Amino acid sequence: MDNEVQGIVMPDYSIGFQCIAGECRHSCCVGWEIDIDDDTYEKYKTVTGPVGEKLRACICPPSEADEPQAHFIMAENERCPFLNSDNLCDLILNLGEESLSEICTEHPRFYKDFSDHMEMGYGLCCEEAARMLLTHSDPIRLIGLSESDDLRSKIFSLLQDRTVALDARIDNIFSLFSDSAVSPVIPSEPSDYAHWGAFLRSLEQLDPAWGIELTKLKDSEISSDDLDAFKTFMEKEGRAFEYENLLWYLIYRHLGEDPMEDEALLCIGFAVLSMRIIRYLGACRWKETGAFTKEEQIELCRMFSSEIEYSDENIDLIYDHIFDLSSP
Repeated sequence: MDNEVQGIVMPDYSIGFQCIAGECRHSCCVGWEIDIDDDTYEKYKTVTGPVGEKLRACICPPSEADEPQAHFIMAENERCPFLNSDNLCDLILNLGEESLSEICTEHPRFYKDFSDHMEMGYGLCCEEAARMLLTHSDPIRLIGLSESDDLRSKIFSLLQDRTVALDARIDNIFSLFSDSAVSPVIPSEPSDYAHWGAFLRSLEQLDPAWGIELTKLKDSEISSDDLDAFKTFMEKEGRAFEYENLLWYLIYRHLGEDPMEDEALLCIGFAVLSMRIIRYLGACRWKETGAFTKEEQIELCRMFSSEIEYSDENIDLIYDHIFDLSSP
């Protein structure tokens, strides 16, 4: 395990994660504003030579940014000015990894601070993180955390009971909240997906390719029989675990410590909604072509995460909509 994650709880599938740099098809150095933390900004001021000159030319300082933090001025096609033609970082090549700003060093990691430990994971906006999640066929385990009997452990235990069909496992998880006044309305029929497709199209979008996927969802041309046939296809391919893992990740990332019952229920509703939307879009591709590859699954998850998980506004609007639909 890397020194940087010693003592931090993390899922076993993510151990050994490494950025694939120039091989990445969707570089995190493209299309995202790249902030520069204060310490790194001060360090950049002292860099000499051509790299130092370029740094000073390509940074928008706090005093001019109308924001409290400096950031890079993006180049053509929203590329980081230090991302070269081989999709490698010129800062690393010239100054070493220690020269990077905190956001560059940490991405795509996320952290959750619990009362007695820290947890870490890797966001699925990174295709390599998605690949590691979706190729891990064994039930996911947390490294560095002892067994417990809390709510999340109960949820994970039900989720990973592979003697039961996944949708039945989801029902079993919701049964933990049978006394709650909130009952999340999540898609099960084609018309439900059409509703969510229209709703998600109303949210902020970054990539036109995501809009194409949401149009498929809105048009709802996949029947219940198609979905059942797709589930059978995934089972025969030995890939049904991908949706279990996706649910596990979403709950792990978004469910906090000691949540109130309604809060936990809405979080699980969000996770199930997200998984079923991604599964529906997989069924669309399978019906179109007669196949659905692992790479297509990785790309769907990456797009979803980039468009939804990395937008606090979109997350909040989805939670609000789930609550509005679910309230009596």
